[in-house]
Amino acid sequence: MREISLSIEEVASKALGFILPAFFITGVPFFVLHGVEPFQQWSWSGVLVFFVCLFAGIPLHELLHGLVFGLFARGGFKSVRFGIDKKTYSPFCHCTTPIRVQYYRLGALLPLLALGLVPYVMALFNGLFAFWLFGYLYIVAAGGDLLALKMLKTVPGHKKVLDHPEKMGFYVLD
Repeated sequence: MREISLSIEEVASKALGFILPAFFITGVPFFVLHGVEPFQQWSWSGVLVFFVCLFAGIPLHELLHGLVFGLFARGGFKSVRFGIDKKTYSPFCHCTTPIRVQYYRLGALLPLLALGLVPYVMALFNGLFAFWLFGYLYIVAAGGDLLALKMLKTVPGHKKVLDHPEKMGFYVLD
């Protein structure tokens, strides 16, 4: 068994470096296509609906991880645990049984795709600022997931990993 992990603090500091590049990568195309007019058209009720959706996305992000882990882990959905880290107040999804790397990667990517990239692409087409902002924030929120994918880049997809119980990372099983 080989450990590949980072502390929650290390993950947070590395993920912070993702905020500005993600802003420019998503913001420049959106604002070039649509200008600032979509931002100026926001109503107070629209802002309220946005924040409700934004906060609803937090558990949904973790549920999307859990969906994939539950489908592919040996113990099924009984192997999936959810919680909030007491130090950082970060929500998490933890798989208690080994899972193949290919499925772990899918579980890491699903929230980025569903909550980040889909709303962002929709914003490019419909010009709604709320969709861009939601997509941008959930692309940033997937920073830790992208870091996990980077940590797994040299591990073959057929290998199995076990979530680390205390840190962000895993044990690669031989």
